[in-house]
Amino acid sequence: MGDKRMASARRRARPRRDTTPGGSAAPPVVTEEKKSGSRAGRDLGAAFLVGGGLLAFFGLTLLFVPVLFRLAVIIAMMAGLLEFRRVWQKTDLHLATPVTMVGGAGIFICASQMGVEAMLTATLFTVGAGILWHLTGESRGEKLLRNVSATALTVAYIPFLTSFVGLLSVECGGPATAVYVLATTLGSDTGGYVVGRFLGRHHMTPVISPKKTWEGFAGSVVFAVAISIAGTFWIGIPWFYGPILGVLIAIFATLGDLSESLLKRELGIKDMGHILPGHGGLLDRMDSLLMAAPAAYIILKFAIHFHQVLPMS
Repeated sequence: MGDKRMASARRRARPRRDTTPGGSAAPPVVTEEKKSGSRAGRDLGAAFLVGGGLLAFFGLTLLFVPVLFRLAVIIAMMAGLLEFRRVWQKTDLHLATPVTMVGGAGIFICASQMGVEAMLTATLFTVGAGILWHLTGESRGEKLLRNVSATALTVAYIPFLTSFVGLLSVECGGPATAVYVLATTLGSDTGGYVVGRFLGRHHMTPVISPKKTWEGFAGSVVFAVAISIAGTFWIGIPWFYGPILGVLIAIFATLGDLSESLLKRELGIKDMGHILPGHGGLLDRMDSLLMAAPAAYIILKFAIHFHQVLPMS
């Protein structure tokens, strides 16, 4: 009797397969994501249009209308800071938002006008002003320390790293050098996305970014190196810096993407924002550049110092 009851219970627990009127198994349900074929979860056409449009806009303004370029970067930075504020609010943390926005603009202006010393000084002043802002507020104890830490991290992550784009045009030869780094970073993103989408099989970091694959990373390196080598002839540095910069930019662009993916996973969000079709928020588009620009700056400064070369202005 006990065996019959157990067998009956197993039959009831077994999942029932949907069948057609003829008794055959029904085909599996295909979700919209599977129908679209988008393994990366993005609109491919929108992603390319937005990425290419941003590169064209910022590249052309940087070369021909520097004032408009600086204004556009500052506006984008402000939007990124507002996205980051929204993210911190999910953890009940609060930024010194006015300080980060005014100070962030100042950091970028100092970098694009006067160089690295002025940029570092403006960064220190901004962090200090943020600490004073929190000290005069209502938070105390552990909450105060957490708010101060969030503000300091925000200043370092967004305005400080973004300002390396302006620094490239001041200390590494001119606007063409900054456009070269922007194009190589976009090439890295494009190569990783396209190759990863169609050929990706082996996951890099399933816990942090399940859709990031080693095949996609190889595509990032190949695209970045190809664009970087071509770019060396344009800006006038020795060609062998092309592979070095291409590989380095691909590595740090990937690290930037993974860093933001880790933050978003910890906070339980998919995108930082929704302002850019196919990409999400501005920070979702900027994450790779935030890490790649400082790395490129170091290598270009090395080339200028040790090989006495100066990229075209």
